Order: sequence, then structure tokens, then C-alpha cells
Amino acid sequence: MEIFKNPSAKRIAILLAIFFLVLIAYFSKLFAPAHIQVDIGRQSIKKSNYHFIYEHWLEDRLTTLRDAEDYKDIKAQGQFDLFLRLCDWVNRQWPRSVPDPYPLCNAIDILHDIRTGKTGGFCGQYAYVLADVLKSLGFFSVRYVELWGRGQESHFVIEVWSDQFEKWVILDPDHNLYYELAGKNIPANAYEVHAALFSGSPVGARSASAPHTGLGQKKTELYANFAVSLRSDLLRHTRPLTVNDRFRMFLFYKDDHWGSDYFAGQIPYAQVTSRAEDLYFDCNCVRADYRASPDGKSVTFELFTDNSMPNFKAFALSGDGGKTWQQFAGNTFTVGRKQGRERSIIVAPVNMFDRLGCLTRIGIRFRRSPRP
Repeated sequence: MEIFKNPSAKRIAILLAIFFLVLIAYFSKLFAPAHIQVDIGRQSIKKSNYHFIYEHWLEDRLTTLRDAEDYKDIKAQGQFDLFLRLCDWVNRQWPRSVPDPYPLCNAIDILHDIRTGKTGGFCGQYAYVLADVLKSLGFFSVRYVELWGRGQESHFVIEVWSDQFEKWVILDPDHNLYYELAGKNIPANAYEVHAALFSGSPVGARSASAPHTGLGQKKTELYANFAVSLRSDLLRHTRPLTVNDRFRMFLFYKDDHWGSDYFAGQIPYAQVTSRAEDLYFDCNCVRADYRASPDGKSVTFELFTDNSMPNFKAFALSGDGGKTWQQFAGNTFTVGRKQGRERSIIVAPVNMFDRLGCLTRIGIRFRRSPRP
């Protein structure tokens, strides 16, 4: 063409060609299908093969107990710190004494009968009271634990689910202590103390009252055998819980180390398991599934608790790292690209007392194409 005989015109044509190629590349990238990368912190919820029964949130004696006592005014720095302060509060309510006649198994009657001098109380009564105190504040995932040493000695404590540590942990209000995994600053459960007796990871006792003094191996020998209750809805019960009642409603953990002089070679509990997960399952957790839109511009999440939260009310969402929370109806929500190319979201279940459960973190990244 004649136009290209002019060097200036030729340069202009080349520059225009380059410009249009860049423009085509830009718009190709702009309208290319987006790729969504999703990272979910929790993939599954561990379940038991047994059915556990918890206190119903509408039990009016929960309110009666909470309104009558001053533990509701306790200030704490975090959930586990509150647990320890409540354990210490229960321990200070009466001097350890013999329960005769044997008290009922709910906190209201136990506290009344001991304070009026009708009877006394030791490990069982401290455990019943602490469990009811925790439930009255919205911590429903709590159960009683019966311990048996190698000889005839037995003991009674509780385990409560810690959302902070995402595990069951022991509280012993009779001796006002808890147990901690050595060197980890993580509270232990009955299974871990039991395992420590037979070459497991070391576990040490610590005082529940500040400054949480180390107590060595205090009472760990009692964890040679243990059983956990399958129900904790005892606040309304109007008769004492007998030994035979406990043998029917507790689940005994049996491994190669079980045995006690009391058992005489035969486990007295009606329900026995060798599967640790039957006793140490997840509580107050959220599992999330998701699906991306066909155009890659949004992603929809569907949330499930798998019945892990007693007295479940709703799901809550936070987009600012847990500073603020918003409860929402249903179990789905959608995040679009217009809300930002990268999003970090936290979801949690909420129970009927408005207690948040465990946090599940979700990361979302909208990209133009998958990474190679």
C-alpha cells in the first residue's frame, strides 16, 4: 500500500496495531471467567455413636439459680478463665463435709440443704452445683465424670466443652483444680489424664484459683478408670442420684488398662465403649459447604451444626475478625466479588442464651484465572 511508503505513517500503523492488541488483551482479561479460591477452617465435625441429653434452655430453675447467686457478676478474661473462676466460686460455698442424709442432685436444693445445716457435701455435690452454674450461664455442653482408682477409691468431677480450646476439659470443684498438658498451656480432659498414667503425654494439676499454682500429680491416680454421663438434665430432679442410677446413665471407657478392686473383674456400667470418639466428640461447631456461581462472581455458603450445639438458636457471621457479629435467619449466605476480591469471614453457632460456639474461619479470593 502507498501509505506504508511514508516512514511516519508506517510507524503510526505499527503503534496503532500494538495499541489494539493491548486493548484486546485487556478486555479479554477483564471479561474472562473468574476463579474463586475458598479455604474453610473446619472440614468435619467429630460425632459420638451415643446420644447425650442436655439441659433444656427453657428449664425455669436455670433462671432461679442464676438470679439467686452472685456468680453471675464474676468478671473474667476469656471463657476458660471464667470456667476457673466459677469452679473456685463453687469450691468456696461450703466446707467439705459428709453428705448425710444424701442430698438431691441439683444446685438449688444442694446449696439450700447444706447452707441450712441439713446435710453436708463432697465431690458429687460440688460437681452437680458447678454443672448447673455453667448451664445457667449458657454453657450447656457439660457432663459428670465418675473416676475409679485401682483400689476402692472413687471421685466425681465434671467435663465442660471449651469453645476456646475446642475440646472437653476437666474441672474438679471439690479439690479446686484442673489439669494441663505439660508445656502446652492447654487444659486436659479425663482421657488425657488417664492416658498419662500409662505412658501418655505428661499432665499436671493446677489450682483453679489464681495464680493457678502447680499441684504436681494430685489425684491423677484416680483416672485409672472413668465414665462420663450420657445426660446432664438433672436440675429439675427431686430425688438423689444413686450409685445404680449412675451405673445405668454413664458411659464407661474400656481399654487395655481398665481394672479396679471395686469392679472385681466385672464392669458395673450398663454402657461401655472402647472408642474414644464416643466420649470425645465435637460440640458447638459449624461445618460449611459452598458453591460458586456459574459466572464466577459470587459464592454461596451453606452452614451445618450436625446437631453439635445443644439448644441451638442461629448462625452468626463476622467480617471484621470477630469484633462484631450478626445473627441471620436460615443457614445460607452469599459473598460477591463486588464486596472485595479477598474476604475473610468467621461463622459460629449461637445457642438460645446467645453464647457463641466455636469459630470457623473462611477465606475467599476472587481471581481471574487459576494459578498454574
